[in-house]
Amino acid sequence: MKPEQIALVLIDIQKDFWGPMSGDLIFEAFPENVSKLLSISRERGFNIIHVRSAFQPDRSDWMLFYRPEGRGQTPCLVGTEGAEFTEFAEPLKGEKIVEKQTFDAFVGTDFEDYLQSNGIKAILIAGLETSVCVLFTANSAYLRKYLPLVVFDACADNEKRHETAIEMYGDLSFKPITIGQLSDDYQSIKELIGTFV
Repeated sequence: MKPEQIALVLIDIQKDFWGPMSGDLIFEAFPENVSKLLSISRERGFNIIHVRSAFQPDRSDWMLFYRPEGRGQTPCLVGTEGAEFTEFAEPLKGEKIVEKQTFDAFVGTDFEDYLQSNGIKAILIAGLETSVCVLFTANSAYLRKYLPLVVFDACADNEKRHETAIEMYGDLSFKPITIGQLSDDYQSIKELIGTFV
């Protein structure tokens, strides 16, 4: 498989999401791990895709349960600082950006069209949060016959939810891998991809 048929998909690594989570020490290595994953993926020639949430201030495009007033402040409002990518996950010129309004990057976006038009077969998924947007997108990719590989040490979430999502869905609707495997044992990752694609 050609490297460009593999995509790294970074999900919701935005200031409004990472800022509130960054005090959770179990994920203190998240910025460093994401930076390393990005560097490895760029060096290997993978297709890089940045997915971000972007909402209107009037909540009209926010998900059903979050629309009513009193549900707290809507994050990632279009044009605000909080909607911007964090410094350690900023796209380079030419890297694809997908904007979404749901937990699933496939819904209501051009994400799948981009995957198809670029011949992408396998997707490395990382970002925020493991049990929500990472999981929904991985499940959706699997149902659409892409091979999702969740790089779980480049994901962050509440500790219990993170571990539960990996334990429950790993090897069911995605394959869990680590940055170390991608860096030091890339041959095994290529063999894994070759088994299914």
